Amino acid sequence: MSTVIKAEKVNAGYGRFHIIFDVDVEVKKGEILVVVGPNGSGKSTLLKTMFGLTRIYSGRILFEGRDITREPPHVRAKRGIAYLPQTGNIFAELSVRENLKMACYGLEQSIAEERIREVLEFFPFLKYKLSNKAKTLSGGQRQLLAMAMALVRRPKLLMFDEPTAGLAPKAAKEVVEKILWLREDLGKTIIWVEQNAKLALEKGDNALLMVSGRVAYHGSARELLADRELGRRYLGVKG
Repeated sequence: MSTVIKAEKVNAGYGRFHIIFDVDVEVKKGEILVVVGPNGSGKSTLLKTMFGLTRIYSGRILFEGRDITREPPHVRAKRGIAYLPQTGNIFAELSVRENLKMACYGLEQSIAEERIREVLEFFPFLKYKLSNKAKTLSGGQRQLLAMAMALVRRPKLLMFDEPTAGLAPKAAKEVVEKILWLREDLGKTIIWVEQNAKLALEKGDNALLMVSGRVAYHGSARELLADRELGRRYLGVKG
């Protein structure tokens, strides 16, 4: 199975604030990599580094074998990387239709219209919300709209930063089901940062445990879930 994205001995942060240290990680095509760890362990910074939003002090990032370490976010997006932050991933004051159009920026009109029709088939509830302002959607619906916006670009890799945070259990379940659907039905490769470690580890293929900005574990998600010592010490998983 081919490698989609790979970090090699990456050190990164914000200005002089060094956050992640010597991170090695490899994500294969069609894989769901779950990134877990205590608060402040560098999980979100890892995603931002993959997308070009931090300062990389050393190491490199390869996407489909190409060195993208110094490329800006908009170039990485064109290559097929989509990053969905926990908040601020939609335009709250715009309508659902306008959000989808914004996501199509730079595409020819005919292609944009085709892509919007496509994602509306994937997220049929949005068809009935097109004129509604995005801020009127529920928390779960906003996350699904953000997914739809990402999909109009037909990305190869989607990176989610705590997509279930603050959601009611039913909404969280729907978001998780859609993440799994992205891999199963569309063949997308996914990196999923999640605070609810048990939930994500039960669904993911492989896992990356971050502790104090370093990789403490990289391997099978199920094996990490079964490791009582790591689970109890770092993830709050009782076993």
